[in-house]
Amino acid sequence: MNALIQAFSLPIIRNAFIGMVIAGGTLSLLGIIIVSLNLTAIRFTLMHTGLLGAAVSTALAYPPILGAFTLVVLSSVLMASISNKRSISTSSASGLIMTGSLAGAFIILAVSGVPAMHVFDIFAGNILMLTSGDLILVFALGIFILLFFSIAYREVQLVLLDKETARNLGVPVDAIAMIMFILLGVGVATALRLVGALLVDALILLPAIAALRIARNFAIALVLSSAFGMLSSIGGFLIALALDLPVGASTALVSAIILAVSLLFPKTTVNHIE
Repeated sequence: MNALIQAFSLPIIRNAFIGMVIAGGTLSLLGIIIVSLNLTAIRFTLMHTGLLGAAVSTALAYPPILGAFTLVVLSSVLMASISNKRSISTSSASGLIMTGSLAGAFIILAVSGVPAMHVFDIFAGNILMLTSGDLILVFALGIFILLFFSIAYREVQLVLLDKETARNLGVPVDAIAMIMFILLGVGVATALRLVGALLVDALILLPAIAALRIARNFAIALVLSSAFGMLSSIGGFLIALALDLPVGASTALVSAIILAVSLLFPKTTVNHIE
């Protein structure tokens, strides 16, 4: 216990902990969008675009995370624009962008001579590298996500349930979808910074899956997803400090345990508008 108290006396530990709690409580809400719209493949697409962005940034002598963050956000905007065209499915757009990004990344690595491990570092992440500026950005993103779900609560519900019905009721579906995709892009890019690409699911996807399994309505699903995300972040962080383990891996383990426990309960369906 004394060791934990001493650890939290360090600014680097405090910043990391606060950042994880905020991210766990807010980024997990984006998982509701991913699961409801069956966009589970989008995280892989955004991770691959992050790899391309990191390769470009490294080749230009800039920090890899800068290029990864930028390209992930731009890709999310592109996918939103494509998905709003009814003739092109989101899965087709994701496959195109993912394959092209991976090919582009390896070509840039081969041409520039940049060591691949420098680029693949974004897949590891390091929450302990979180600066005060990063913490402010995470906080701002969390506030924006909460405001979006609060202000556009009913519209988001309608879009997630049935886009055509939402259009008929006058909901600006394309605008709502664009905002959701941008938030997903920024959320994945932020998770890359916190826990790395391979553990993005721990913050965004798994808490939402667990929440949707047992929630009886949309509001409860949001609350549970946020609670599970915060529990995963807090539990994972404390376990990592106590046992000297990687924070990302510990967070993923706690998140997986929460999902496993939720599987013990009968599955419910959130299929009505409140």
